Amino acid sequence: MQHRGVLSEWAKQLISESPAVFGETFDHVFGQQMISSECSIFWRADNSSSRPNSRYLNDFEELRSLGQGGFGRVALCKNKLDGRQYAVKKIRLKDRSPQVNEKILREVATLSRLQHQHVVRYYQAWVETEYGQHNVVNTGGSRTAESSMYSFDEISLSDAGAGNKQECTYLYIQMEYCPRTLRQDFETYSSSFNVDHAWHLFRQIVEGLAHVHSQGIIHRDLTPSNIFFDVRNDIKIGDFGLAKFLKLEQLDHDQYIPTEGMGVSMDGTGQVGTYFYTAPEVEQKWPQINEKVDMYSAGVIFFELWHPFSTAMERHLVLTDLKQKGESPVSWSTQFPGQSNLLRRLLCPSPSERPSAIELLQNDLPPRMEDEWLNDVLRMIQTPEDTYVYDRVISTIFNEDQLVAKMQCPHESSKKSTYKNDNSELLDSIIEVSKEVFKRHCAKRFQISPLHTLDGKFTENSGKTVKILTQGGEMLELCYELRTPFVMSVAANQLSSCKRYEISWVHRRAVGHSTPYRFLQGDFDIIGGSSPITHAEVIKVALDLVRRFYNSKAIVIRLNHSKLAEAVCSWAGVPQERRQNVAEFLSSTLVQYCPNKADRKSQWSLIRGQLLQDLRLSEEVVEKLHKADQRFCGSADLVLARLRGTLFYDKSACKALDDLSTFLKCLRVWSVEEHIAIDVLMPPSDYYYTDLFFQIYSKEGSPASSSHEKLLAVGGRYDMLMENAWDNTHKTKPPGAVGVSIALEKFLPNNPSSDVGLPRIENSISVLVCSKGGGGLLNERMELVAELWEANIKAQFVPQEDPSLQEQYEYASDHDIKCLVFITEAGLSQTDLVKVRHLDARKEKDVEKEEIVKFLSEAISLQFKNPTIWS
Repeated sequence: MQHRGVLSEWAKQLISESPAVFGETFDHVFGQQMISSECSIFWRADNSSSRPNSRYLNDFEELRSLGQGGFGRVALCKNKLDGRQYAVKKIRLKDRSPQVNEKILREVATLSRLQHQHVVRYYQAWVETEYGQHNVVNTGGSRTAESSMYSFDEISLSDAGAGNKQECTYLYIQMEYCPRTLRQDFETYSSSFNVDHAWHLFRQIVEGLAHVHSQGIIHRDLTPSNIFFDVRNDIKIGDFGLAKFLKLEQLDHDQYIPTEGMGVSMDGTGQVGTYFYTAPEVEQKWPQINEKVDMYSAGVIFFELWHPFSTAMERHLVLTDLKQKGESPVSWSTQFPGQSNLLRRLLCPSPSERPSAIELLQNDLPPRMEDEWLNDVLRMIQTPEDTYVYDRVISTIFNEDQLVAKMQCPHESSKKSTYKNDNSELLDSIIEVSKEVFKRHCAKRFQISPLHTLDGKFTENSGKTVKILTQGGEMLELCYELRTPFVMSVAANQLSSCKRYEISWVHRRAVGHSTPYRFLQGDFDIIGGSSPITHAEVIKVALDLVRRFYNSKAIVIRLNHSKLAEAVCSWAGVPQERRQNVAEFLSSTLVQYCPNKADRKSQWSLIRGQLLQDLRLSEEVVEKLHKADQRFCGSADLVLARLRGTLFYDKSACKALDDLSTFLKCLRVWSVEEHIAIDVLMPPSDYYYTDLFFQIYSKEGSPASSSHEKLLAVGGRYDMLMENAWDNTHKTKPPGAVGVSIALEKFLPNNPSSDVGLPRIENSISVLVCSKGGGGLLNERMELVAELWEANIKAQFVPQEDPSLQEQYEYASDHDIKCLVFITEAGLSQTDLVKVRHLDARKEKDVEKEEIVKFLSEAISLQFKNPTIWS
C-alpha cells in the first residue's frame, strides 16, 4: 500500500509535467490495475480532452462500415488485443423512457445467450455516453466519452440521454463477423444450383431458427440479407435488430413498450421486415403473433433456394405472384411437387397451419447420415430389455470431469437469482399474514412435496412441467401447481368435507436453457357444501388477504360460468371445434383489459383480421362476438339482466345465471358489492375449472382511467377434477370442490411500508355458527361468522342454506369443533340472544348478540375451563 501511495504521487507529478508521456506509460507499462483509483480519476478529469475514455476507441480499430439502418450502424472492427475481426453495432438510445431502455437491454441480454452453430454469435455489449455534436469515432478524441461496461444482470439504462442536450448515449454490441450474405450468394446462385446443396442450406437455416425460437425470440426480419455465411461457408442467422420476445408464460407484459398488436418496431417505423418476406399477420397488424411469422419468411427463402432467378425483374414478378396470389410457377411445381407442397404449407395465410421449425426438422427434411445413427441410439435407449446404452448415456451426462468443466463456464442465466434484492423477510411476513387469514376460516395445512417421481399419468399440465433427470436415470418433476396433488389425496382418503390451505413454491419452465422460474403461491380450498355459498367464502378469503396489500378500490373481481360461456358461443355461432382456440386467443389479447374501457374497445379493430383469417370465423360470428363483448361484459347486475333477456331459451344458461345471482347475494352479506364484473369471453385460467370461476385483479393505474390490470388470484369449481380422481370402487359420490390460487409473489411491489402483520391466532379452538329453524338463517349465520373473523376468532358454518341439527352436529364432529353458537329466529327477533354450547364441558349459556365476540374471546383464552364464564 505504501508503494501504491508513492506511485500515485509520482503519477500526478508526471501528468502535470508531461501528459502525453504519462498516457503512454499508463497504457503500456503499468496498466490500469497497477495505478490507484485516485490516480485514474485524476487522469480522466485533467486530460479528458486529450484521450477519450471510450471502450470502443480504446479496444477496437474501425476498418470499414458494413451498413446502417433504423437501429444504428454496423462497422467491421479489429480488436487490438486478439487481432480478430468483429462486427460492432452502435445503437443510439433515443428514447428517454427508462422502461424502453430497460426493455432494449433485456433483449440484448437474451440475444447474447444465443449459442448455436447457425446463429451469429453476440459476444458482449456496453454503454457509452458521449458529449458534443461530433461523432467520437471520426473526431479521434476531440471530445470525451464516458464508457461503462456492465454484466447483463447489473446494467441499467435508466439515465440514458437524460438532462443534457449535448449528451448522447449509445449501446454497443460486439458480434461475430461473417464475410457475405445469402443475398450476395443468390446473385451467382443460378449457375451453381444443386439439389443436395439447397437442402443443406435450408436445413441449416431451419436448425438456426429452431434454436432462436426455443429461446423465446421471434426474428421478424428474416431475409437473405440477414442470413450470413461464416468463413467455413456455414449458415449463420443474424441481425436481430427487430427481434421481439415471444409472449410466453414466464415473460412479463411491459405496458410501456409498443406491443406486437400495434405492429410497431422499436424504431417506431411501423413497418417490420421486407415486403416479400413479411407474413400477412404482421402487415395486417394482428394483436397476437408468434414464431410462425419467421416460418413464412423461411418459406419465401426456401423457394429462392429452389428457384434461381436470372434477372432482378424475373425475381420481382415471380415473388409478387407468390406473395399476392400464393402461386408458384407451374413448371417449377411440376418439377418439384414435394417442395411445392412444403412451400404451400409454409406460406399458408393461417399461421396455425404453418409447420414449426422443429416439425420441419422432424418430418419434412431429408435425414442426415448422422441422424440415422442417432435414431439407432435413441431406439436402443428406449428398449426396456437391455439398459446398457441408456446406462452409458446417463453415466456420460453425469461424468464429474465434464460437469466440473461445464461449471467453469456457467450459463449466463445461472448467475441470475429469482430476486435482485433480498426479499426474504418481506416474503416471511406475506406468508405469515396468509396463514393467519386462512386459519381464520378453520383451514388446515396440506403440505405438497415440491418434487415427485413421474407416475406415468398424463394431465393437461404434463407438457408444461419442469422435469429433472437424476444420476440414477429416473425422471422427476417439480411441483407445477398445488391443487392436483391435494385432490389425489382427498380422493385416496375419500374425504367428503374439509378446508385446506397450502403455501409453497411452484415452478415454470424458463425460456431456452435458463434456470426454471419459481413463484410463491397460496391455495385455499373447500371440499363439500353448496356451490354458491362455498364460492362466496373462497372469494372472501382471497379478498381478506389481497386487501392487506392493495387498495380495496383498485380490486376488481371478474366472473364467468362455463355453461354461460358455452351458451354465448352458441349464440354467436362459433363452431364447436374452434371454441377452444377462440377462447385462448381472446384470453391473450382481450381479457387482459378492463371491460367497457377504451383500450379494450380499441382491440377489436386489431383482432378482427386474426379471427377472420387465422381462426377462419365468418363476419357474422365476429360481429356477434364483438356484440357480446359490448353487452355481456361489465357490471354484474346489469349484465345478468341482459343475459336473461337474450338466453332465456337455454335452460343450462338460465341455471348458470341463477347460480351467479345466488353467489352475488352471498357476497353482499359480507359487503362485497363493488367492482364485480361478468366477463362472458373470459376462459378459465386452468383446464379443471368448470361451472362458476373467477379472477381477481388490481388496477395498475387510477380507477377512472383505462389501465392494465395485474392478475392476483384465480379460482373456481373443479368438480370434474375430483370426479376423475375419485375411486369408483366406493359407493359414495365425489363431493363438490372449489378453490382459489393466489399469487403471493405479486404482493411484493405493493407491500405497504407499515407492519402488515395481523394479530396472531395462537389458539386452536374453532367455533361453529349454527341455526335452529328459520329456514337456515343463512344470512344471519354468514354475518355472525364474518364478525368473528374480523375479531381473529377461528370460525365457520355449514355451507348449506338450511342444514338440519343433525347435519350441523355431524359437521362439528367431523371437523373436531367443540364450541357451537346457535342462533334462532325467535332469539334474534325477541330477546336478541344467541346460545353458546361447549360439547366437552357440557355447558351452555345465553349471550346477547352484541356481546358474543367479547364473550368468545374471553372464553377461548380460558379454554372454556373457568366456571365463572358459564355463570
